[in-house]
Amino acid sequence: MPTKTIASTVRLSKQEARQIDARAAQNGFGTRSKYMIHAALNYGDPAENDVAAEIARISYALHQIHRAQNGRIHLLKKRDVADLQKLSRAALSAVIERAAR
Repeated sequence: MPTKTIASTVRLSKQEARQIDARAAQNGFGTRSKYMIHAALNYGDPAENDVAAEIARISYALHQIHRAQNGRIHLLKKRDVADLQKLSRAALSAVIERAAR
């Protein structure tokens, strides 16, 4: 059975079209249409919440490292350093996994 195609019209300014084209090219999409379809189908994706959670973990880890850098090493316990290591690995794994999708 052949695939049916539905065409639709979108009104936007030349500036908006150029911005969309730039984002499409930046993210590896061949056409504006392919990018807009992908964006619309993935809008509000719950996976974005996972990314936000990983960013929060990274922020916490960086804060802890900043404490140590400023001579407040006494505020870091051995367990904190181990937690930083786990958080860093988890965050990097999440970013790599997300990029692989």
